[in-house]
Amino acid sequence: MKISIQALMESLPKPIVAHIQHLERIRQDFVANVSHELRTPLTVMHGYLEILLDQDLDETKPWRKMFLQMQQQTARMENLVENLLLLSRLENNEQEKALKSVISVTELLSCIQEEAQQLSSEAQHQIELQAEGDLMLRGSAAELRSLFSNIIFNAVKYTPEQGQIKINWYSQNNKAYFSVQDSGIGIAAKHIPRLTERFYRVDKARSRDNGGTGLGLAIVKHVLIRHGGKLMIESEPDKGSIFTCIFPKQRLVKKVLSPIC
Repeated sequence: MKISIQALMESLPKPIVAHIQHLERIRQDFVANVSHELRTPLTVMHGYLEILLDQDLDETKPWRKMFLQMQQQTARMENLVENLLLLSRLENNEQEKALKSVISVTELLSCIQEEAQQLSSEAQHQIELQAEGDLMLRGSAAELRSLFSNIIFNAVKYTPEQGQIKINWYSQNNKAYFSVQDSGIGIAAKHIPRLTERFYRVDKARSRDNGGTGLGLAIVKHVLIRHGGKLMIESEPDKGSIFTCIFPKQRLVKKVLSPIC
């Protein structure tokens, strides 16, 4: 019999629950502080590497390849740090006021679709977007961009060449639905319940090759929690996946806004 974490916490004595919550706050503060300390030196390193690579260097020299590898790994570390900081803010429910903006989701998804096309240029994926233009959300533009892009870019990373990726944004029964369907490698059922855990990877070697941080779906989960939404995952190995985010009617807005990107 499976027991939820919330049910388990409710069954424990209050002093133990308070101690667990205290330890969790220490963990969150530690991650946030370390990430802040790493951000500045990584930015400096990345900047100097860009200056070096902008020079008129001999393409055949082995150290140019070393500089390129250093730049790629530094960028990867910067991405990890930014994701850790974002996750820390989401866990601490910071910037509550940011959840009151009205977001043109169709325009946001159009921007992300263009970025996904660039990401998949060599693989030549067919990326389609169908969206209700007047269906908008009240929330945080930055957080929603992170949510949408994490799911869409994952579909690009794990879909073979010339595969199909379908992005949908629509309303039904007073709720809003964002879904991404791909013809990718799929996910075994045993992994699905753990996909939103920090650093959880179905295929560790493949994730490292794709430059993933293992935090994308954890960020998706927390953004949805803050926006009152939920995530549904349908997948089968070698038959692709469907990730669907459902937003409550309280978040839906019908209003025309200026472009956000």
